[in-house]
Amino acid sequence: MEASGSLCGMPAARDQMAEGAVAWPPSRRQVVEGGLRKIGTWLQAELKEQLSNGSLALPFYASAVFLLGRPYLGIVQDAQIYMGRALADLDPNGVGRDLMFIYDGQFGFSVFRYIARMAVSLLGLATAAKALAALAAVAWFFAAFAFARQLASSTKAAWVAVIFAALLPSTYGAPYPFGFAELIAIPRPFAETLVFSSLAALAARRDALCVSLLFLAAVLHPIMALAGVGVFLAVRGVEDKRWFVVGGLGIALLAIAAVSGLPVSRRLYTIADPSLRSLYERRSPFLFTSHWPVESFPPLLVQTVTIAIAAHISHGRARRILAAIIAVGLAGIASTAILGDWLSLVLALQVQPWRTSWLMCAAGALAFGVCAVELWPNGSGSRIVLALLAVSWTLNTELDIAGPASLLALAFYFCAKKLTLAGAPSLALGAWAFTVLAAVIWHLRLFAFHWHFAMAAPAGYGHPMIILIRGFLVLPLAGLGAYVAICKSRAAPIIKSLSGVALAAAAGLLWDQRPPAQRMLEEEHPPPQIMQLIARRSGESLWIDGRAEAWFLFGRPQWASPLQGIPIIFSGTLAAEWRRRMQILMDLHLADQKSFAPWSEPEAADPPRLSKEGVLKLCALADAPAWIIAPLEEGKDPPEGIAMTLWHLPEPIFKLNKGDGDYLWQKIVAYGLISCSAKGA
Repeated sequence: MEASGSLCGMPAARDQMAEGAVAWPPSRRQVVEGGLRKIGTWLQAELKEQLSNGSLALPFYASAVFLLGRPYLGIVQDAQIYMGRALADLDPNGVGRDLMFIYDGQFGFSVFRYIARMAVSLLGLATAAKALAALAAVAWFFAAFAFARQLASSTKAAWVAVIFAALLPSTYGAPYPFGFAELIAIPRPFAETLVFSSLAALAARRDALCVSLLFLAAVLHPIMALAGVGVFLAVRGVEDKRWFVVGGLGIALLAIAAVSGLPVSRRLYTIADPSLRSLYERRSPFLFTSHWPVESFPPLLVQTVTIAIAAHISHGRARRILAAIIAVGLAGIASTAILGDWLSLVLALQVQPWRTSWLMCAAGALAFGVCAVELWPNGSGSRIVLALLAVSWTLNTELDIAGPASLLALAFYFCAKKLTLAGAPSLALGAWAFTVLAAVIWHLRLFAFHWHFAMAAPAGYGHPMIILIRGFLVLPLAGLGAYVAICKSRAAPIIKSLSGVALAAAAGLLWDQRPPAQRMLEEEHPPPQIMQLIARRSGESLWIDGRAEAWFLFGRPQWASPLQGIPIIFSGTLAAEWRRRMQILMDLHLADQKSFAPWSEPEAADPPRLSKEGVLKLCALADAPAWIIAPLEEGKDPPEGIAMTLWHLPEPIFKLNKGDGDYLWQKIVAYGLISCSAKGA
């Protein structure tokens, strides 16, 4: 072997570092610089070629609809829990004393806790949450494309699949509390990214990489990774029956561990306490399939049919992967019904195997995009299939329409070649005319429903862009993406690409759609005099009708809030204590009377009502909060007889609350700070 000194064909002597030099040898530096120049030249040529033939139009169009359809709304929903956990880890004597973190039974199963803590410590709360959400958006977008590329016959078809996934309904389960590609600071979108990437590797027969990615997904969010693990075992088991043996051994080991009483696994034989189960059913009805409404099941049929058609179009492992996605998704729902709903086993309720349907939901949307590009050129029969699929996806919660339409699509697909009669083109035209009419009527109905809230909302709170894209323009935007991929436009390719770039740039600029109240919660702090007042008494705070405000603004644990009721399935102690405290607040009318059933309809309004009697009784408790923070609406005076310090907000906060048969906007102009003592307020 030759000496390394002649890497570039230069004498070895020239590779020697000069005395006192702290840089690479000249030859090596030249190699690196030359390599970078080659990469730059290649990127420049590639970009020029893509611009010249219009190939960048679809990627930029896909990124635009993806970002515009999923704007960043701040630290909301489950992001409040994970960001709160980060604050608790950084301040164990402050937020760390919150009820939810003292009796934590959830966060030890994910490394995201440590990632969030590091991000918050380095960037601050608001910037860290936004950075994590942006990273999730980029990672999910390209992982979905990588998986779609293994299903589709061309790059254009893969981009169309991503466009469909960005636009079509993304919710799964019932009553639809979760959706794929949630662009907030939570581990779910990152786990989904790794699962998509692992399935792309599996389709490319890179099994070791697939297993590695699934392991990373599991340490981020084991529940979301379960779907990918199931698909891997199913695909490899079909190819090599020994993998079924591996899966069986895993189940047997879990059963043995449960019998042995090992931590976590022993919950497999533990039956949920009946009183706590009643609380779970009211607080989280989506955990029990018997509580799912009828409209929860038609989407499963629509997704199954769409994935089945895409699987028949695909070849090799891609076909097996799609078939396994259907099997794993339906098996997860069935096991939830048996183990959780019927047998009431604690581990089944906590693992929530029904959530394997997230992959079925996301893959179904991707599969519809693949079908749109692959089937349209195949004649009238295939276009009828697409029309029926479009009807199914448009009215996917209506069993009497989506069910027959999806089954007809499956039947027409397998007999499409036989539809060579003279009337087939007319039948296809009529099917699409009906599809467009039905879609317009249905989306106008949905649009009017959501537009009601947008028009009634104050400036910055309505998000009409989301309503337009996700509620009305789904079919036109998806169809436009498919048209660009299938048909040759007369427009100059360079114009198509530049317009796509402009649209994506606009999406990037408009992605942050946080309402004013959310920005104030995340980025501003109470006046110094308020913080000095709060510092006089240590202890928990009760933020009436609040969620995470006490954590983010005051750095204080919350005495009780609806947010603490989300993870109660993972800790019986937390569930019992949270129920006790919330019941006290409900009895004193200091909490919403529907706190135990947040998914119920607002047939009758019964919001929190601040009163002297309620404050005195709460403050007389042995474990009373140190402070009560009460929102004060515009035009309403504080109750008499309660000593409080007013904190007038620099701008009003608007909250959408339940009303009599509807939802009403509440305008908060100040907060009243009430100090509790052993003798009351």
